[in-house]
Amino acid sequence: MQNSDNILAYMDDYGKVVVSVNRHFYQGKCDYFYISDNEGFCHDCVISRIEERADANIYELSIPCDIKIGKQYYLVENHGVQNVIQYRFIVKTRQFNNEFYYDGSDLGAHYHKQYTDFALWAPTASKVCVEIENNHETYVYMMKRSEKGVYRLRVNKNLERATYVYYVYVNGKVNISADPYAISSCANGDRSAVINFGRLEALADDRCCAKISHNNEAIIYEASVRDLTSLASSGTSTHGLFLSLCEADTSYNGYSTGLSYIKELGITHIQLMPIFDFATVDENQRKRQYNWGYDPSQYNVPDGSFASDPNDPYARVAQLRKMINCFHNNGIRVNMDVVFNHMYDVNYSAFQKCVPYYYFRYNQAGYLSNGSYCGNDLDSTSLMVRKYILDSITFWMKNYGVDGFRFDLMGIIDITTMNEVLKTAKNINPNAMVYGEGWNMPTALGDDQKASMMNNDKMMGIAHFNDYFRDVVKGKTSDDERYDQGYITGNIYKIREMESALIANSAMARGYDYIYADPNHSISFVECHDNCTSWDKMKDCCKDAIREVRILKHKMMIAAVMFAQGVPFIHSGQEFCRTKLQYGNTYNKPDTINGIDWSRRCAFNDVVEYTKACIKIRKKYKAFKLNSSQEIISSVRFNIIDNAVLEYTIVCPDEDNKITEVKVVFNPTEYQKYLSYDNDYFIILDEVGMVESQLATRVIVVKPYSCVVFVR
Repeated sequence: MQNSDNILAYMDDYGKVVVSVNRHFYQGKCDYFYISDNEGFCHDCVISRIEERADANIYELSIPCDIKIGKQYYLVENHGVQNVIQYRFIVKTRQFNNEFYYDGSDLGAHYHKQYTDFALWAPTASKVCVEIENNHETYVYMMKRSEKGVYRLRVNKNLERATYVYYVYVNGKVNISADPYAISSCANGDRSAVINFGRLEALADDRCCAKISHNNEAIIYEASVRDLTSLASSGTSTHGLFLSLCEADTSYNGYSTGLSYIKELGITHIQLMPIFDFATVDENQRKRQYNWGYDPSQYNVPDGSFASDPNDPYARVAQLRKMINCFHNNGIRVNMDVVFNHMYDVNYSAFQKCVPYYYFRYNQAGYLSNGSYCGNDLDSTSLMVRKYILDSITFWMKNYGVDGFRFDLMGIIDITTMNEVLKTAKNINPNAMVYGEGWNMPTALGDDQKASMMNNDKMMGIAHFNDYFRDVVKGKTSDDERYDQGYITGNIYKIREMESALIANSAMARGYDYIYADPNHSISFVECHDNCTSWDKMKDCCKDAIREVRILKHKMMIAAVMFAQGVPFIHSGQEFCRTKLQYGNTYNKPDTINGIDWSRRCAFNDVVEYTKACIKIRKKYKAFKLNSSQEIISSVRFNIIDNAVLEYTIVCPDEDNKITEVKVVFNPTEYQKYLSYDNDYFIILDEVGMVESQLATRVIVVKPYSCVVFVR
């Protein structure tokens, strides 16, 4: 029987095959079809529907018989040609999920000194082999199909450091694939690796890290492993590596850098931009390429470009673990940036090679959903995808000590999955944080199912980046909106919106703009890795302001982040006026653009000290960490002075349970303001920073472009 690509056959449901017949082949007309295999099975199909298209005729066939998923079947038509029936959208059915969902914890390669067990979930594959390279010898083993479509093999040898790939026979071809559950690999993920976590440095105790009962007790510092030490000014002996951030007492011109600096800053959490294996940096030539890493290749493998030797499967694992230990030993928790919304390349991914069509989301027309604008979306509603995400979260927490997760484009993931993520993380570590980008992305998922900020009340405990706060405080941030001003940068007419921003958009009262169910759902930020930095934006939106005024405005934005309700978030280098030379989206720009220039830490040390002061004050006063909408309504009030200056008052018990009144006044104007009160107040912060000699006063002087904090 002749095989022909003029006929493409897809099993899209139980008992249903969809066939495309090319119009150049007998005008696309076929009278009958039957299904067969290589073991003598044969059965007629019933044509239930025909659709004529310009390039092909589409036949919908009913198969009045049971088929066994995992076997290879052929569709034969009346002209005597055939083609393999591909398992396509049948994998999206509830019946398929019920039949093949596997809840075991043994997928991947599990090392023991005397043997290693391999397990791969590939229910539509007719055959799977594993090729193992060990001590310069290569072996190929046939794996045995077991329950739920899991293929298994035990190799009775010591396979530590061995590398392997799977040969997956599915849909009429052989796919050579890395292990989707791999925990290490050689350079660029070409081959997965067998390693023994038992021989690694033990995880550090996190007792010296802050306890986090609520999200707003965290102060998050976003950073790229590479950026922090890529330039010579970092003072580190190595650059851009996990180990570079393990070096203590590094400095530039007498000022601390790297790990020492981050510790001194006072933040509670460092949020690491992607550290899993991403696709667009050649790990063997890492200095030649740069990428932020939002292009996943392997979710459970650290990226080799941050390791001293990308071809040593232990280097990337041991060195990342050591780096996280160093942060924990210095009292800093580690949040991991994860990208479970898409993969770099569908066809290259181990997911598509092992179980085609299952892991990715498709729209009703049968095309890949592209809400990520990266060509594909992961389908978190598929049970094994959800399980994969939960297993990955568990893996990073238990094997690396990761404390929390920032979800890139979280709005592409479904609500149920995200709630399960939070539950899983909290069960492992009660201090865990889960938050992400809650934008409403155009993925092929109902709006009521998306983990977007509009559904934040269905995801209690999960925080979202508050772009309302960013745009009101700083001004809109895309490249074509750089001239747009926020309240702090010059548009005093946004003063009412500033009130809503400062209470994390979490009070449905007094005309506030309401978005979040409680303040712990709001991440307060004005700058992150995306778009131009705040300092660069001000060169456009505050172009008439002299440098000294822009510094004052920059300080005010930091103060707004720190003193707002919600969860404060700083982008690395923001606190010393980081510049990317006016570039916006620098995801693939070189180290000269993205690298942290520590000489600016010296030049703008006054802003650094101001940031430290704001952090200290936030940590000290409960007033900035209200936990409910009701607390905000009862504790916060605003007063607008001269239609431009905003007085923000919080009255609540402090750490000693004594009633404390905290006032924060923002003056974004060029005029000095004198404020008189009936009671004595103590100024604790002015435009310089902490006020050491606190004297009681009833007259508060608020200088131009400054923020003053005072208490009683």
